[in-house]
Amino acid sequence: MEDELVSTLDVGQRPARTLSLPRVRLAAARERLLYGCAAVSYVCIGVFVTEFALSWVVGFSWLLLWVWVLPAVWQRLRR
Repeated sequence: MEDELVSTLDVGQRPARTLSLPRVRLAAARERLLYGCAAVSYVCIGVFVTEFALSWVVGFSWLLLWVWVLPAVWQRLRR
């Protein structure tokens, strides 16, 4: 039975469809970059100014600034 299975396989033939990773859209990549920059900058500032990192209001405001305000300002300046 094993010989029957092996004989039906053609090693030299490529599969009809190759698998590829989906392309990352530019908007999704930009959003991840903004979140990453917000996190890195928040941690860096928090190392030197501890009160900055301990306040959840400041943390939320910092994230909002990076993810919502900065792109809106950038778009307005580009027009």
